[in-house]
Amino acid sequence: GYITDYFADEAVSAIEANRNRSFFLYLTFNAPHTPLQASRADYDALSGIQDHTSRVYGAMLVALDRGVGRVMQALRDQGIDDNTLVFFVSDNGGAWYVGQPGLNAPFRGWKSTFFEGGIRSPFFARWPGHLPSGARIAGPATHMDIFPTAAAVAGAPAQPQTDGVNLLPY
Repeated sequence: GYITDYFADEAVSAIEANRNRSFFLYLTFNAPHTPLQASRADYDALSGIQDHTSRVYGAMLVALDRGVGRVMQALRDQGIDDNTLVFFVSDNGGAWYVGQPGLNAPFRGWKSTFFEGGIRSPFFARWPGHLPSGARIAGPATHMDIFPTAAAVAGAPAQPQTDGVNLLPY
């Protein structure tokens, strides 16, 4: 099968298996990383995109969106949606070698650079009833902030040697 779908399947299984206890799920989808590969069904569904590379990349995003949707639906189906803190993050801006010149527009730079196009990426947190919908943090948030935030949610004491900050107060 397609690895992005497989990862979603495994995540849904883990949610179902752990629905009655606290758990931590770290899910790193491969899409839309290289190699650029998509399922035939997702590729065919984007027949309006003529450029092959753009169409494959778009199909990978379709698969990613479907996978995230399946995970979120599994949380709802198990009745733990409102009691689960979900982070959605990307590790970096898009890469120059994927054949998508405007991938990081309007920012300049690419993955492996310190320009905005290389370091600015999505970082969303969702925890209904605990985090206000639509709130924004004025400063930057990074992957290093996930552990201190998750630890605070779990009631663990702060770890001064840990990089990152608990984002909940912000």
